[in-house]
Amino acid sequence: MRDIATAVGVLPGSLYTHIDGKETLLLEIVEAGIDKFLALGYAAVAGPGNAEQRLRNLIVGHVAIVAQNAERTLVVFHQWRYLTGENLDRIREKRRQYEVIMTTVVEDGRREGLFNPKLDLKTSVLGLLGALNWTAEWYRAEGPDSGEVVGARLADSLLLGLKER
Repeated sequence: MRDIATAVGVLPGSLYTHIDGKETLLLEIVEAGIDKFLALGYAAVAGPGNAEQRLRNLIVGHVAIVAQNAERTLVVFHQWRYLTGENLDRIREKRRQYEVIMTTVVEDGRREGLFNPKLDLKTSVLGLLGALNWTAEWYRAEGPDSGEVVGARLADSLLLGLKER
């Protein structure tokens, strides 16, 4: 809390005039982050193109959001577990919604004959989400490639794994 107060130029005790406590601050950070991913997901589901194109857009967009601020994204991906009660329930529901979005697009791809129907759907979706979420651990903004470029490369790798050979 001291670090935050210093960064915004107020005394640590003054922060509590703006927020209820640490959990409120954590909830705001986590929820704002998840809401970015949900907006992307809803746009991808409703977007143009076949399921492969929509999943590609979802993957590239996901990595681009991570690339905007990987450190903040790490908080969104990992620290939500420290929430309690209704706050934790709310975040769990939003995380579930994002999984449903990804599942919907992958199911669409299976129905369209683009993705292998023999693959376990839940494992495929959780594998995709795991790969996407892990980018926050290794992506570096100061690296040679933008989030969009890295996202496109990751989409190539992940989509190839979903296709029937």
